[in-house]
Amino acid sequence: MCAFVASCSDSYDSSIPNVRINFSCSLLQSPYYKIQTQGMFIPVTKDSHYLPLGYGGLIIGRSIYGDYIAYDAACPVEADRKVSVTVIEDGIGRATCPKCGTRYNLSGGGHPEEGGGTEYLKRYTVSVSGTTLKVTN
Repeated sequence: MCAFVASCSDSYDSSIPNVRINFSCSLLQSPYYKIQTQGMFIPVTKDSHYLPLGYGGLIIGRSIYGDYIAYDAACPVEADRKVSVTVIEDGIGRATCPKCGTRYNLSGGGHPEEGGGTEYLKRYTVSVSGTTLKVTN
């Protein structure tokens, strides 16, 4: 069995409120199989019980460097659960806020690379065991 763990410790207070996350999925099932490809990210708004995930939804994927990453989809500029960034399917891993226009680099830790935002996307802890991906905080 192979396990891969990626995490990031926040050294700042995010403008996105803390919301409990405990999400898991099989990397063999649709649509999650897509994120086995580096540079691919997908939005996930509800868990298997149709309950909302995160503050503004969840973005999960695999960076161009090969590590699995998860972010809250809420734009930190807007800090509103109704304003979520939109994943751009470019094979690199980017997302854009439809309201403020900030573009975030998902493969690079969720940092703003264009637009008015200065704060990173809120990041969650990801672990992979076999074909099961788990997102927690």
